Amino acid sequence: MAPTLHRFATAGWTPRDVERAVADALASRGWRLPRDIQQPAAYLATLLRALDPEDRPGELDSHMAQVEEAQRIYERLLVFGRPCPHGTPAGDRPSPLRGLLACPSCRTAIGNQP
Repeated sequence: MAPTLHRFATAGWTPRDVERAVADALASRGWRLPRDIQQPAAYLATLLRALDPEDRPGELDSHMAQVEEAQRIYERLLVFGRPCPHGTPAGDRPSPLRGLLACPSCRTAIGNQP
């Protein structure tokens, strides 16, 4: 199976990425994994042939985790952060998801209206 997986390994894919790619390939074709596979390497190669190694399934998970972490930090700052000149905690910091400032006065001052 090494030749089949070589291009994915050199692109930094993890076993979880390969597993997700196989599951997506099966679902997109309406196939189910057969009980008995006579040539597993050929079957795997068939499922992975059309995939681009640069399009790693785990990258989206990593990106979403980073965005969620940034949002959690921001929400914590809204409670405990240094207040803006108008007194709103972290009111002068933009939200990582929406890009809006928490303080309405700060939004008006820079023209960042919702």
